[in-house]
Amino acid sequence: MIPIPSNTYRHYVCCVALVLAFFIICASEADELEPVADQPAAEDFSLSDLDGQTHRLSDYAGKVVLVSFWATWCPECIYEMPSLQALSNALPDHEFIILAVNVGEKPNLVQSFANQNNLTFPILLDQDLKVYKKWPVLGVPTSFVINQQGKIMYSVIGATEWLSPATVSKVRALTTFDQS
Repeated sequence: MIPIPSNTYRHYVCCVALVLAFFIICASEADELEPVADQPAAEDFSLSDLDGQTHRLSDYAGKVVLVSFWATWCPECIYEMPSLQALSNALPDHEFIILAVNVGEKPNLVQSFANQNNLTFPILLDQDLKVYKKWPVLGVPTSFVINQQGKIMYSVIGATEWLSPATVSKVRALTTFDQS
C-alpha cells in the first residue's frame, strides 16, 4: 500500500465533499408545489421591508401571495431567487405578489444581496424570527402560496423552479387572470 501524503488526502476529501454538496443541492430541488390538505388561514404578520415600509399579509387580501422564507447564506435560496424574480415579472402585480421573508439577517447584508440580484419584489426582515417561528417553516427555503381569501393552498420545502409549467399553472388557477 502506498501512503498518501496528508495534503493530497485533504484535497481529495474536499473535492469529494464539494461534488457531493453540488449533487445534494441539485437533487433537492423540489419538483412542484404540494397541496396543503386542510388549507388553513395564513397567520397574519407585520414586517418592515428594506426601505422601512411596513407590510401586513392582510394588506394583500384579494391577491394571490407567495410567502417565501429565505436567507442569503442558503445555497438553495440563492439558486431559486432568479426564478422567483422571473415569476414576479411574469404575473400581473394587481393579482399576485411575492413577499420574501428574510430570516434573521442584518438589513445591510440583505440589501446588498437584493441589489446584486436585481430583486424587485418586497423583501421583508424577520430579524427576531417571530414570523418564522409562528409559521410551519421547517427550514429555508420554504414557500407558501396563499389564495385570494387568505388560505394556504400550496407549500414547498426547498428550492423550486417557479417558472415550470406545472407551478405557473397552479398559481394562475388561483387568480382571476387564469387563461386556461
